[in-house]
Amino acid sequence: MKTPRYPLSFQKGKYAATDFMAKKEMAMKILMSFMLVLAVLMVPLGLSAQQEKAQPPADPAQVRTPLEHKQGMPKMSEMQMKECDEMMSRMKEMDARLDAKVADMDAAEGDQKVAAMAAVIKEMVSQRKEMQAHMMKMHDMRKGHMMDHMKPEMGNNADKE
Repeated sequence: MKTPRYPLSFQKGKYAATDFMAKKEMAMKILMSFMLVLAVLMVPLGLSAQQEKAQPPADPAQVRTPLEHKQGMPKMSEMQMKECDEMMSRMKEMDARLDAKVADMDAAEGDQKVAAMAAVIKEMVSQRKEMQAHMMKMHDMRKGHMMDHMKPEMGNNADKE
C-alpha cells in the first residue's frame, strides 16, 4: 500500500497536490519578499548606528593648533632625531627599490613578467620583515625607557609594604 504524500485533507480533489504546492510556493514568495523588505529597511538603521555622534564644539581656549601641540611635546634628543632621519632615508631607499622592481614588472612580458612579479613580492616580503624587526627594536627600547621611569615608583611601593 502506498503511503500518502500529503495529509488526507489536501488530497481530496484532483489537483489537490498541485494546489498545495502552489500555495506553499506562494507563501514562500511572500515570506521571502517580507524578509527582503525588512532587510532593506534595516540597513539604514545599522549604518546610522555606526556613525559617530556629533560632539559639541570644544572650548576655543582648550583647542591646540598643531604648532602649539608640537611645542607641548617633549623635545627629541639629537640621537632620536638622527635615528628618525636614518629611518626616513631607509624608507625612501626601500620605496626606490620597490619602484624599480615594479617598473621592471610593468615592462616585462610573458615568462619574464611572472619572474618580475615574484621579484616584487619577494622585495615586499623582505621590506615587511625589515620594518617588523625595526618596530620590535623600537618597542623594546621604548619599553625599557618606560621601565626606567617606573623604577623609582616601584621602590616607593616596596617601602610602604
